[in-house]
Amino acid sequence: MRQKTDRARRVRLAQTREATLRPMGRGAVLNSVAAAVAGILYCAGGAYAADEQTAAATPANSLDEIVVTASAQGVRKLDASFNIVSMNLEAIQNANPQSVAEIYKNSPGIWPEASGGQTGVNIDVAGFPNGGGDSPYFTTMIQGSPLYGAPFLSFMDNSSLLRLDDTIERVEIVQGGTSAIFGPGQPGATANFILRTGSDKTEGSVGLTYGSEGSERVDAFISGKIIDGWYGSVGGFYRNSDGVRDPQYPSDIGGQLTGTLKHDLDNGSIMFWYRVLQDKNQWVADFPYIVVNGDPKPYPGFNQLNNTYNSKQLQNFLIPSPQGGFENDDISNGRGAALQYLGSELHLNFGNGWSISNNFLFDGGRVNTSALVNNGNPQTLSSFIGTLTLPGALPASAVTANYANGAAVPMDTSVLTEQVWFVRKKIMNVTDEFRLSLDFGNGNTLTAGLYGAYYTDNDNWSISSNVLMNNVPNASPIILQGVAGGNIYNVTSAQGIVNSNGGYYILEQGKASNIAFYLSDSWKLGSWIFDASARLEHMNMTQQTTNASPVQLGSQFDLWDNAVDLPNGTYTTAGKVSTIPTFSVGANYEFTDHMSAYLRANNGVHFANFDDVRANTIGPLSGAANARATTNPPLQRMQNYEGGFKIQNRYTYVDASIYYKEFSGIPYTPVNIQNQPIGPQEIYGSQAKGVRLIGSVNPLAGSDIQPLKDFSISVNANYVDEKYKDFQGCFIYTNIQNQVICGSINGQPLARTPKMRVSVTPQDIQNFNLGSWTGTLTEFMTYEHVGQHYQDGTGLNPLGSYYDLAAGIIATLGENWQLRLMGTNLTNQIGLTEGNARFGGNAVQNSVGFGRSIVGREGSIQLKYKF
Repeated sequence: MRQKTDRARRVRLAQTREATLRPMGRGAVLNSVAAAVAGILYCAGGAYAADEQTAAATPANSLDEIVVTASAQGVRKLDASFNIVSMNLEAIQNANPQSVAEIYKNSPGIWPEASGGQTGVNIDVAGFPNGGGDSPYFTTMIQGSPLYGAPFLSFMDNSSLLRLDDTIERVEIVQGGTSAIFGPGQPGATANFILRTGSDKTEGSVGLTYGSEGSERVDAFISGKIIDGWYGSVGGFYRNSDGVRDPQYPSDIGGQLTGTLKHDLDNGSIMFWYRVLQDKNQWVADFPYIVVNGDPKPYPGFNQLNNTYNSKQLQNFLIPSPQGGFENDDISNGRGAALQYLGSELHLNFGNGWSISNNFLFDGGRVNTSALVNNGNPQTLSSFIGTLTLPGALPASAVTANYANGAAVPMDTSVLTEQVWFVRKKIMNVTDEFRLSLDFGNGNTLTAGLYGAYYTDNDNWSISSNVLMNNVPNASPIILQGVAGGNIYNVTSAQGIVNSNGGYYILEQGKASNIAFYLSDSWKLGSWIFDASARLEHMNMTQQTTNASPVQLGSQFDLWDNAVDLPNGTYTTAGKVSTIPTFSVGANYEFTDHMSAYLRANNGVHFANFDDVRANTIGPLSGAANARATTNPPLQRMQNYEGGFKIQNRYTYVDASIYYKEFSGIPYTPVNIQNQPIGPQEIYGSQAKGVRLIGSVNPLAGSDIQPLKDFSISVNANYVDEKYKDFQGCFIYTNIQNQVICGSINGQPLARTPKMRVSVTPQDIQNFNLGSWTGTLTEFMTYEHVGQHYQDGTGLNPLGSYYDLAAGIIATLGENWQLRLMGTNLTNQIGLTEGNARFGGNAVQNSVGFGRSIVGREGSIQLKYKF
């Protein structure tokens, strides 16, 4: 439910915008041209010109809704000349997202790979060649403030810094367009979560949820008036879940608490908010699958829909520490977060058209990762031992294998190795955005803005140990030993760590600042609204990373840790300084009060982060290696052109757009098949053409029978033809047979994103009366189709297409009670979102591959009391 004070603010915004929509007596030539287009549209669909009093559809889709993201002062959806999707709390809950990022797919063209758990999600944006690398082109915000100065770091996408609960009023998701100008200037896509605040009326809720995967959760929220002019809210959740893929310890455990304090001023308002998040989540990478007649199927004996390798026996590992010696890695800590946020939002109107706004956020804490990550395909134990590099005195035949309980492991046992990750990440972030606007009173509004961000990152990585284990659900480690010449060789540790040598153990510290100034002007000329914006951003970033040298941690007979590349006390410093302008221009024509069309052109830039400039060395330092090295990654640039059409009446809602995007700035050095340079460093990129659609139909909206009147069908779809371009020389990769291949990726589809994704949701509502009790019953089902997509840029590892079904039933009884029954992947489909990222090209061997599927069938029931 929207709060009264927020609703009043939106009314003021709507009234201001409505005033600018009245004809001004100018732009007659433009109006006459547009009138001809309007006539064609009216003839093509007479029902679209339905009487205006029936033009409103569902609140979540209303073209009269005021949206504030990527907008100077707030704009009606009807007048927004860019792609935007908004969802209120009820719509978010009906979508039943399994993670924060999964709600983003309701913006067509956004592809979150929400298959690994609550966090650590890869988010792709159509037309941007990410290929599953976290979320560089997607920014998550709260109250208009980005949660971190960069959209992602290794092992940390922005969505991992947030959890959904009843403290959220709505989310707004913008792709491209003006998103590249305001706030953090994200050219890909931006999601902005707006918090619920208090009002004169005290209201709240308490909800209890039980999930079929052994999940128990409690949600609570309360808001209201404190004293005259002051309003507050507090809410949050706590949950404990075994997980659909049960690791034999809590898969998800933790919660968050959020509070707001708002004060209404004579000429505006100020709001403060605070949030604390403490959550631990199992995160998984890839599992085995088989290919049958070209389609992925569950692997015999290991169905990744509801199985995981994680187990009590694979919970704790003693692994090398970058700070020296050994440390314990508790895998049950998962990929969690321990963060605190303190933010504020100010709006003031001074009269004579002058107004200011300011959004501030200070946040920080720890975002650690403890996880098992796949390597290659399963093989027999005897075959694995045969591949080991052993001392000459120790033949492979002398190596024995046992489980932790001492039982012998048969040599024909199917085994594999998993990487043991322990990443400790401490972050701090301060962002502020100030805007000054002047409404000239003649349809022209000018806004100047200043955005600043200062953020740090301190990393401690140990990601190079590998554990040997049997290839079964909830696996067990395998310990290898050998006896030769009277000596006992520990081929693995006592916990099955088969190799901690070499690898990547680092300590890293970085700091960065971004400062941007922008101007945005909008004009109202009759039924036209034009806008033009320009931004100039300066980034200054430095970081230092430890260099490493081989260290023998065990004795000469401990083979698994006799050459570990640990930090040696020296650092390599790197950095990046950039100053780049961007622009955005758009035009929107309003045919009627419920129909408009727009055109938009903008560019954008993606600035480097700490991971992009990391330049540490491994091995003994000498000569030039002691010099400070600085990498210079090229800036990634984007061009976006789009046009859209919006219409709403009692029978239909349509928000459709077409787009063309160009991307450049992926660095590489052209080489031949021998991997020898054949030219200087170059860049390549991509181009994409696509269509987006958000729509709904109420075919029987004119009926007098209530269930027929409220029946609707919603559609969310994206089709994109996107390909790599401008790549020269060999694209060299090693396939799973360890063969080096020279290929070309020009013309290949961008990695990971599906060519087509469409979801269709029929929904109906019935009113009922049980004596003195009245209520409603709402049912809906969503069919989702995900088209063909590929693991990497070679186009050799297709992940296939799939579908899934989700459904929900919501019953309200009286004014206070609500019962919600939800289900996802009801038909238990295997649907791969990624393949084996550790290998390139065709990574399927003997019809067996590694990949990650959507999670198997899951159901939940919630009872909520509202007051």
